[in-house]
Amino acid sequence: MRFTRYMLIGSIALFGSMLASCTYTGKKVDNNQTYYKNLPNTAINTLKGLKTDIDTLVVDDDDMISVLMKDGVEIEFENDGEWRKVNMHKNAISKEVSDLLPIQARSYLKENKPDKEIRRIERSRKNRYTVVLQGKEILHFSRIGKFMPNDAKRLPSLATSTLKKYFADDSILVATVDADIEYTVELASGTTLEFDRMGHFERVEANKSQGLPEAYKAAFPSLMMKYMAKSHPDKTIRRIIRKNYGYFVKTNKPNPVELCFSKTGDYLRVANKGEENDSMGIEGL
Repeated sequence: MRFTRYMLIGSIALFGSMLASCTYTGKKVDNNQTYYKNLPNTAINTLKGLKTDIDTLVVDDDDMISVLMKDGVEIEFENDGEWRKVNMHKNAISKEVSDLLPIQARSYLKENKPDKEIRRIERSRKNRYTVVLQGKEILHFSRIGKFMPNDAKRLPSLATSTLKKYFADDSILVATVDADIEYTVELASGTTLEFDRMGHFERVEANKSQGLPEAYKAAFPSLMMKYMAKSHPDKTIRRIIRKNYGYFVKTNKPNPVELCFSKTGDYLRVANKGEENDSMGIEGL
């Protein structure tokens, strides 16, 4: 089942007025049980815990599932059912939504930001949390909820050099380091990079609409980039992950291509199912 992506903004009333003026191929559902038939179990369990009714389901071309609740809160899930973003749309946060954050993060917010309303919560694939407060203040927390200050000044010199060389026209929105001394850098353009403790590249997640910046392609083997340009000229590179054999490359959706390349850029094979998310071999490159 696929629906056209629709941007959800503000309250239910505003959402309804927007639908009236735009073409929409989404599907209203009569009740939660009907809706659950189209969702992964992980997403169902999350939604059940929120104790509110579902209003609308939308699935975009990138396979992100967006659920608009009747109280106006929007929740985005990956196609495997893991939640990634909760947008309050100016609604007050409920205890059930707040409980999606680790208890340590909730305690920090209660003690240090008692007068600031939460506007958005995001969770990364490494289970790090980003909380956007009233006034667009952004806070970051580890997978266990520990507050993570902006650590841009702590980035290893190799990572800093990479950013200066290939992203000179972009700016660092925030840089965080986790308990394993792995660095995540979010850029203003929407591109996210991950580095190991020495500053070696581990992963890049490009801006969804623009793909991997052309300048950064020069950081990877030319054979790999030439193969992608020749064999998949209509695709943009969305994600590159370092592996022990070389590189995992994924293109944009719909119909994404997932390929494996050697350290020198030679094409190896189509990626195996689940290979993107396994942790094999991000060392030694």
